[in-house]
Amino acid sequence: MILRQGQCFLSCLLLLLTCVSSNRSIDLPFQIKFSPKILVPGAIFQVWVHSQDSISRVEASLAERDIVFYTTSTRKQWEGVAGIDLETLPGLYSLTGTVWMTDGRSGAIRQSLRILPKKFPTQRIQVKQKYVTLGAQDSQRAAREARQLQAIWETVTSKRLWVETFHPPLSSRLTSGFGRRRIVNGKRRSPHSGVDLKASFGTPIKAANSGKVVLAQDLFFAGKTIILDHGLGLYTLYAHCSKMWIKVGDLVGQGQVIGEVGATGRVTGPHLHWACRVSSARVNPLNLTTLLMPTTSIFSQ
Repeated sequence: MILRQGQCFLSCLLLLLTCVSSNRSIDLPFQIKFSPKILVPGAIFQVWVHSQDSISRVEASLAERDIVFYTTSTRKQWEGVAGIDLETLPGLYSLTGTVWMTDGRSGAIRQSLRILPKKFPTQRIQVKQKYVTLGAQDSQRAAREARQLQAIWETVTSKRLWVETFHPPLSSRLTSGFGRRRIVNGKRRSPHSGVDLKASFGTPIKAANSGKVVLAQDLFFAGKTIILDHGLGLYTLYAHCSKMWIKVGDLVGQGQVIGEVGATGRVTGPHLHWACRVSSARVNPLNLTTLLMPTTSIFSQ
């Protein structure tokens, strides 16, 4: 059944959207394409809008999250990036928005897209209660830091800061994958919103792409943590560092060493927790290395 749904969904995505003008013309000459072809929770979602005429602005949203667009130098092709949150329920969702042309015309984007179910592994563990029950002071600190992080995720830099594709921050194998559900002492905990990469103390951590440092701080759960703003609501996070070689406000380049692997925060051994947020949505950071590709040939294929 899931296979048939996927095949149907693939066919639907190959269709161009029907464009409805709201102003001077009833025929707006723009096309839209998507990637990936199949959407699941935790995916990064891209939209390309192309026209023979110049486009002044594009706005759209999917599953109650904005898709932030940027343009090429010709203004005839725009790209949007969004995230399908880790806990988004499967079902049919509406992609809606507007394309504005520089000559004053505008057209609506209306498309139904299906998000298919995705099964994540579940881990059940038993530990001493003191490791899962926080005292009042720790609980207040954790809540304060959670609000601080949420404010970062909700901030959108209008300019794209990344260049070309992303690269993993270090070469290693996964010790814990994205989306894993944890049940600790019989109680469900938050799902794993990143990936854990095995590494020894002091291993250099490289920026996955160019961006601006918006956090370099010792957090209760994540320990010494670095967050890079790559623009357009896209952020990467590097947690449990032993050392941080950058400070808030620094601009870093792709591959620049920003810290070293450690075991700070609530962990039992050294590793790097690498995570990604797009429009506040928790997405698999490994998708960055395959999906954010140059757009020059999208409409020539």
